Amino acid sequence: MSRDQQKQANRRAMTDAATRLFTTEGYAGTTIEAVAAASGMSVQGVYFAYQNKANLLQAAVEAGTPERRAHNAVTDPDELLLRLAEDATAELDATGALALAIGSAPPSDTAAVAVHARLEADRSRRAGALVQQLRALRPLAPGVTARRVTDVVFALLSPQLHAVLVRDRGWASRRYAAWAADAVRRALWG
Repeated sequence: MSRDQQKQANRRAMTDAATRLFTTEGYAGTTIEAVAAASGMSVQGVYFAYQNKANLLQAAVEAGTPERRAHNAVTDPDELLLRLAEDATAELDATGALALAIGSAPPSDTAAVAVHARLEADRSRRAGALVQQLRALRPLAPGVTARRVTDVVFALLSPQLHAVLVRDRGWASRRYAAWAADAVRRALWG
């Protein structure tokens, strides 16, 4: 194994361990020391790679985020909406618990607050992009604004609502995606 491959494998071991710990122990309950022990790395190695716990969590989110599928050939807005909702649900399945963990960080942890703000801004941007993609295929219902529907998408495809329905209430991910797509469809087109 080359040096670069070893470095990538070590980083992956750290993000995998961090994912397990953040999702089971939460942000406050996860320490760099615990991540080092769980990954077989040294504490200094984890700090060298990520500098702090917030950066480690962001790296875990990035490592766990599924690759987004291209939907350029889909011209039916209802089909596109369902596919986009399925993609968002797959991402929430993979990283939603991490987003909840970073959101629970204390306000005094400025690095965590900054990571949380970046993740939420990215989620907001993707909600707006989803609305624009759909709006290009079918006009919004009269009186409906892109901003209002973006806010609806942002709320419906949130880690919080996903956790309530999928984790706490036992919904299958497929059911959640279909429900979210239907709710967004109603917000877009009535």
